[in-house]
Amino acid sequence: MNAPKASLRVGIAIQLSAIAGGAFAANVVIRNPTFEELARLTVTSVTGTARPQFTAPAAATVLTAEELNYIGVRNIPDALRYAPGMQVSQFNAHQWSISARGFNTIAVDKLLVLVDGRSVYTPLWSGVYWEQHAWLDQDLDRIEVINGPAGSVWGANAMNGVVNILSRSARDTMGTALTVGTGTEDEAFGSFRYGGTAGKNAWYRAYADYSRYDDTELGNGQPTGDAWDMGRIGFRYDRDDAANRIFVKAEAQSGNFDEPGFIPSPTPPYQTRPPRGYNHGGFVQASWARRLPEGSEVAVGAWFERLERQLQPTNEQSNTLDIGVRYVTRLGDAHNVAAGAIYRYIEHETTPTFVLTFTPRDRTLHQWSVYLQDEVQFHKRFGATLGVRVEDNPFTGTEWQPDLRLSWSLTDQQLLWAAVGRAVRTPTVADESRTFVNQVSPPGSFGPGSPPVIHEVLGSHSLESEDLVAYQLGWRGRWGSDAMASAALFYNDYKRLILYEQQPLDTVTQAPDFWLLALIPFNVGSAHAHGAELTGMWQPMPRWRLFGEVSYLDLKVVPAELPLASNISGSTAQVQASLRSNLELGRHWEIGVGLRYVDDLPAQNVDSYVGADVRVARKLTEGVKLALVGQNLWEPRHAEFRSTSFPIDSYIQRSVYLALTWRR
Repeated sequence: MNAPKASLRVGIAIQLSAIAGGAFAANVVIRNPTFEELARLTVTSVTGTARPQFTAPAAATVLTAEELNYIGVRNIPDALRYAPGMQVSQFNAHQWSISARGFNTIAVDKLLVLVDGRSVYTPLWSGVYWEQHAWLDQDLDRIEVINGPAGSVWGANAMNGVVNILSRSARDTMGTALTVGTGTEDEAFGSFRYGGTAGKNAWYRAYADYSRYDDTELGNGQPTGDAWDMGRIGFRYDRDDAANRIFVKAEAQSGNFDEPGFIPSPTPPYQTRPPRGYNHGGFVQASWARRLPEGSEVAVGAWFERLERQLQPTNEQSNTLDIGVRYVTRLGDAHNVAAGAIYRYIEHETTPTFVLTFTPRDRTLHQWSVYLQDEVQFHKRFGATLGVRVEDNPFTGTEWQPDLRLSWSLTDQQLLWAAVGRAVRTPTVADESRTFVNQVSPPGSFGPGSPPVIHEVLGSHSLESEDLVAYQLGWRGRWGSDAMASAALFYNDYKRLILYEQQPLDTVTQAPDFWLLALIPFNVGSAHAHGAELTGMWQPMPRWRLFGEVSYLDLKVVPAELPLASNISGSTAQVQASLRSNLELGRHWEIGVGLRYVDDLPAQNVDSYVGADVRVARKLTEGVKLALVGQNLWEPRHAEFRSTSFPIDSYIQRSVYLALTWRR
């Protein structure tokens, strides 16, 4: 059977109901995968329906739980370091900056992240609170990484890429699992899960996790003061019979965070220690899919999330409700159509502080969208996917995002694909209405007798959406049953980027106590980016697999005379590369090695570095495994990110941890 027709039939048979924007989850579980299973992984995040990764017309990478476990990865950011095109920078113990294909700033706003199909971006600034979602779930199935725009499927803010984190169905996690561990940086961690049946064709699991992390290190070797801990409890229920598929998941988390450094203050010495931070919240998520005749399916789903968070500089509470419906049908043997609609309601409250104030302090946001995806197989070797999404948001009104993807199966072992699409990044609550004080200069800083000067970043209600048109070309190939590779080329054209312009010194508004020096956002920026991403997998022996990734990115943001434009251009790692080795020695030993190279960031004065991760595991008895893991072993410590908004030079240290896992 040729690859395109196989792709179509798999998509029709599985019909995963991953609703765009967030209501549904479906999983393909792989335990101890063979090379052939890895080569035939499905991916849902490209078009919203399942298809083999090999035939997906996108720069798609799938990281399975098994391969991540081999190198001892314990959190999602560290996992994403091994995905091509992803730039992961940790700037203290509990904060990361993660982007796809550039724009890696303190507040990344062009990457959409989903957990089991549920969007986890914050409407405050369109980013992700990674400390809340950094868990590498012991029941993780896989992480799908899509580089390039995916706005026609997932909506605004899926501008440079999508990360979809998928957990295993409760059907595949029956029994008991317990993990405990300790280390130099991961001071204490543990997880417990119990799963079982809930009647015919129904399964459940309950789980709990806890982790405590040590401080990072300052340049003088002293602790940064950013230690943190977080706990989580949750429940999942799955039912799957001939006619229906039901999914329910609920989770609550609570974490406490030491805040490093100082924050601005209106009184001498014009800075103070921040209070200890916290992040509390939870969600409930459910979906129901009904299988219809002739391969059609209709699905409805919803999720509700509550968040209470105080971590500098924000102090916020929010309630989010997302409701969606999706219909998939087959129009002949070579034609699939999917359509859907989504409504999202957000209540957002903030507590004003000297550092950050929103006007108004509370917002209620309504957002809706409709979308259509049309997949056609014109010939046994040619296929096309045309999608469009129309979205109405409270900041810029109606936005539309089209996408066209073409695939050509050169042979059964080689695929060529191309794509062109438009995506937008809408303004946020912060872009519109914030007053953020990032510094207070003491008296006399601006001349003899001058009062203290408040440096602030303001919002604007006149902003438009940022716009991207992306062009992509890719290839995938297989060589027998032990090697495969892929390559992607891209060119991105950005318009109406939001950049900040310095305003004249204001000596009147708060005189005589203060002068003001403000930055105001405008849609005055543009950018061009081009690059390439290469991946490969080779199995030289039955029990030894090698994975390699390398990426190149050249990003130029203009006008270069604006500080933020030059900072974005110079905060992009032009070259990144990684190599992983997974080796089984006999029946009882596993050895995993991961090597990573990240280029320098000249705008941040961050040097290039090499990361090395090593895991050695021993199977003690049936179901019991002991693992010793070393992370960042290449050098004692290294810096990954610096920002004038958080002027703390934290260094990521070499670390070791020991973990014991028991399953039955």
